Amino acid sequence: MIDARRVPVQSGARRASCLRHNRGMRWLRTLLFALILFGLAAGCGRGGGPGTDADATLSGLGAGEGAVEWRGSLPCADCQVIDTRLVLKRSGGEHLYELVEVYVAVDGSMRFDEAGQWRLDNTVLSLEPSTGGLRRYGLLRGGGLQVRDPRGRAFPGREGDVLLPVGRHP
Repeated sequence: MIDARRVPVQSGARRASCLRHNRGMRWLRTLLFALILFGLAAGCGRGGGPGTDADATLSGLGAGEGAVEWRGSLPCADCQVIDTRLVLKRSGGEHLYELVEVYVAVDGSMRFDEAGQWRLDNTVLSLEPSTGGLRRYGLLRGGGLQVRDPRGRAFPGREGDVLLPVGRHP
């Protein structure tokens, strides 16, 4: 326990000198805060969002005609794997796609072909088959496509379900 009689009390002049020292620390804190804000603002302007590299992947479909292809093996509940190939095409102002899925099983494989129109909203790719329905993929950094729910959100636990870009076709 501290004996109150033995604790020295600072005089008014000495207390004022301590306060002047703390004023300098206030300036240093303000400078540090400004530097942190500047760093955050610079990082936000770099354009490194999720679709940046994906936009580079889709640049093959810029104003002209061409195609971009993705492939991957996706998990399957009642088979070994689903080998998937997706090709997006731009031709004559139309955005068309072809999707081939091969369900690989021990007792044989089944192939499913789908075609329709595609559109890109920010980083969400929507596929609308000619038979009806809707599929969504998220464009990832590096150009990959991740399976998404109907609202464009990632499925929990399925972060690794990604189709990888294979290449562009003229």
